[in-house]
Amino acid sequence: MKQVLFYFSIIIFNLSLAWGQLPSETAYSAEAFGSVSSGARAPFWMTSHTWGLVPLSADNGYIRGEIKHRQQLSSHFSWNAGLDLAGSTKHTFNTIWLQQIYAEATWRKWNLRVGPKQSYISFLDESLSSGDFVVSNNARPIPEINLSLNDFVVVPYTKGKFYCRGDFALGKMLDGNYVEGIAKPAGENYARDVYTHHKSAFFRFGNFEKQDKYRFTFGLNHYSYWTGTALIDGNIKVFPRKFSDLVRAFFAAQEGGTPGVGDYFYVSGSHWGAYTFKLDHKLKNNDELSVNWQHFFDDGSGMGPQNIKDMLLGIQYKNNKKQPISGAVIEYIYTKDQSGPVHFNYGMDDSHQNLVSKGNGMDDYYNNVQYIQGPSYYGRSFGTPLFLSPEYNTDGTVNFKSNRIIAYHVGVEGYLNNKLSYRLRTTYGETWGRYKIPYINVKKGIASSIDLTYHSPKTEGLDFKCIVAFNNGSFFDDNAFGTGISIIKRGIISKK
Repeated sequence: MKQVLFYFSIIIFNLSLAWGQLPSETAYSAEAFGSVSSGARAPFWMTSHTWGLVPLSADNGYIRGEIKHRQQLSSHFSWNAGLDLAGSTKHTFNTIWLQQIYAEATWRKWNLRVGPKQSYISFLDESLSSGDFVVSNNARPIPEINLSLNDFVVVPYTKGKFYCRGDFALGKMLDGNYVEGIAKPAGENYARDVYTHHKSAFFRFGNFEKQDKYRFTFGLNHYSYWTGTALIDGNIKVFPRKFSDLVRAFFAAQEGGTPGVGDYFYVSGSHWGAYTFKLDHKLKNNDELSVNWQHFFDDGSGMGPQNIKDMLLGIQYKNNKKQPISGAVIEYIYTKDQSGPVHFNYGMDDSHQNLVSKGNGMDDYYNNVQYIQGPSYYGRSFGTPLFLSPEYNTDGTVNFKSNRIIAYHVGVEGYLNNKLSYRLRTTYGETWGRYKIPYINVKKGIASSIDLTYHSPKTEGLDFKCIVAFNNGSFFDDNAFGTGISIIKRGIISKK
């Protein structure tokens, strides 16, 4: 760890000298957090959407320090680098870890990034939403190589009316020891050394900067696992790692090779994603009112979509003023359908290579027979935390046990005065478990939190934050009440 910090500092120093005459900025941030809770675990909205930083244990805390540098090389080209070191009370992965360590180069609106970085790409409100189905700010960032258009650009020959944005990423999960340490002693299935692939493509009509009053955005977000090693019912299976296997993961194609009699070849890897639609309206005072609809899919029937009832439907309000309500979100989440309760996918042709019947039903969101832990990293969900993360399990399983839910979520934030801001989040949910393993009784519950942040008028960049949160009922695992305090300092080390 010390060597990583030393070499990172040397690289930043030397690059800064090399381009010392060009615009640059080196910034830092430091944070200390501590909390106490009455339950066995911290309240839901104290740990969720924290990029995996807050431990799940009842009495917890962490400290972190980040340094980042930005260097402008020309009017269109720049590079950035960042290092974020954290330490905490007992956590799923370690007590000291690198939360972020990345380098990126930007040319116009193209960006190439290497390393784990807290990069939020969802169109749902980062601060107030219950969580994007595909990828949110709930788990630690994954080490990856990501090439993206980091803003919308005009599509040629559309007279400035049509825009696009997207990204392509390859990554690797580093939580193999954690997953194996949880599942193997209990004799449960798991997968490790898994590689990831992510891509998105979004399109937009309308531009507020050109005085348009409406803006419509739609597109697709797709995530997949491929390669790795799995222990399934006592048998070890090593998934191939050739370029052709990456291509299959990219196109969600069937597995390669030749199956034996009685074997069935399905889509290579594990896949999940969502269609997103968003309509924005610019109000007279430049505030924004938006309607969001996100439709999740976990297989081909969901892309159909035969599970059309399943969705996140939300209304969002946002402005940039320090007023009593500067942002608000109301969301309805429904995932009970999952293409129906019956799955049939067993008809094969004579060669046992191609499906001849259409599979549907029991989509079993976030669960996969090969990649057992689903979209989670160190036990915490990539996407919505409302499907309680595997970190909550106490029996050695590393999968998701609750994915058929109905939930209602409200989030509000604003300023009580220039020095004091707040954020309120409240969620009511009901869960039926899974089609394959339903709960005997429906689990219901409510979770809520309120944050109050004091922005020091005397010391720039210094914030004091207090959070009070609680759970009631079984939807969010158990009853809990907790409170926590953060001290955050941000500033500029040097600027040219």
